[in-house]
Amino acid sequence: MRSWMSRTLVAASIGCSLLLFGAALYLLRDFLFHFIIRTQLPLSPTARSYELWKDTKNMPTYMDIYLFNWTNPEEIMDHTKKPNLNELGPYSFRERREKVNVTFHPENGTVTYQQKRTWWFDEGRSKGSLNDKISQLNVVAVSAAHKVRYWPFVMQQSFSYLLNQFSNEINVVKTADELLFKGFEDKLITLGQMSGMEDGEAPPFDKFGWFYMRNGSTDFDGYSNIGTGMGDLSSLGAIKNWNFQDKTAFYKSPCNVIEGSGGEFWPPYRIKEDIRLFTPDICRPVTYEFEDEVDHKGIHGFKFSMGDKTLSNDTRRRYPHEVAKYIDPTTTTEDFFVSDPTTKRSINEDEDPDVQNIGQCFCNGDCSPKGVINITACRYGAPGFISLPHFHKGDPMLRDSFVGLAPNDKDHSFYLTLEPTTGIPIDVKARLQVNILLQPSKIVE
Repeated sequence: MRSWMSRTLVAASIGCSLLLFGAALYLLRDFLFHFIIRTQLPLSPTARSYELWKDTKNMPTYMDIYLFNWTNPEEIMDHTKKPNLNELGPYSFRERREKVNVTFHPENGTVTYQQKRTWWFDEGRSKGSLNDKISQLNVVAVSAAHKVRYWPFVMQQSFSYLLNQFSNEINVVKTADELLFKGFEDKLITLGQMSGMEDGEAPPFDKFGWFYMRNGSTDFDGYSNIGTGMGDLSSLGAIKNWNFQDKTAFYKSPCNVIEGSGGEFWPPYRIKEDIRLFTPDICRPVTYEFEDEVDHKGIHGFKFSMGDKTLSNDTRRRYPHEVAKYIDPTTTTEDFFVSDPTTKRSINEDEDPDVQNIGQCFCNGDCSPKGVINITACRYGAPGFISLPHFHKGDPMLRDSFVGLAPNDKDHSFYLTLEPTTGIPIDVKARLQVNILLQPSKIVE
């Protein structure tokens, strides 16, 4: 009897202890959870996230590239014909990101590093070969013509002569490998290097390719300095300096301020407000607007996407006559209204529902149509513009200028989803399109 009672008392004691322990854990769960966040999220050499941040070799990441094949370049002078584009790809590449020259600065809670990105072609995931022949705009010639557009008349004539001697075709036909990583030679590039241009005026490349000299480079993305979150979780991942500067020389104030996340870490405890991401490729931060609460594979998240606050460019929308004149400077306002007399010439900005009082200083005085971001200053003066693929969310005139574009949100949006409590990215689709502006010239042919 006593033995049975003793066992009962022991079992009851254990049960009570477990119950009390469980109750304590329940009461302390929030404290413990936030304690783990405070101690584990900050970046340090001993943090669990450090090795994954330093080298992504164990985390499969891919970059899929689509290339437009321009099928009717011979019709460029026929203004009744639109350029016909045939999308090829994806050409899929396995990507590895490594942080090198990592230096922690405990005195101010930051870390400085360079990023090395390496890509390998994945034939199994690709729809196409690197030997595919593709016709594209002659970017070197178009960029050179854009560069000299404000030169004196005689110098432009001389350049036009050289252009016809060296590179008189509006398009080039190269392999996918040459267009992407391998690069190809062009006499205009050689001429530019021999011309004695000051540093920064001519690209420091001996070939042209969209990713030429980037594969395995530790220098291309520059030096980044971000907050580690040590002592201040709100600074986690926030970029403090880029190439040892807190401002860039590419845009006017206040658009020259380097700010936003470096892209891999975000502070915890997110709220439904816009976020900023600094992108070295375009030398500026980009705003991502809160879109919705979503579930990704059973995990609750906040979805942020690129929208009007980045793509609108100006403090007000551009009207069709302005867009037409931007694309073709020879178009006059009066000519446009003769062809389309129903369009309103202007509107009071206070009455315009599309007013966005941001981003004007990124235009450097020459705002492009909605949907494209001018990165000319960041790309050695080449007339480069970034947009969403197929000019998604852009001015209809952009996509209507081509045959073969069909923008849609499913395939062409740029978004990232963060788990709101930890700020950890759980779903990212980074989609961008590179565009080159081709403008007519009365002198350079």
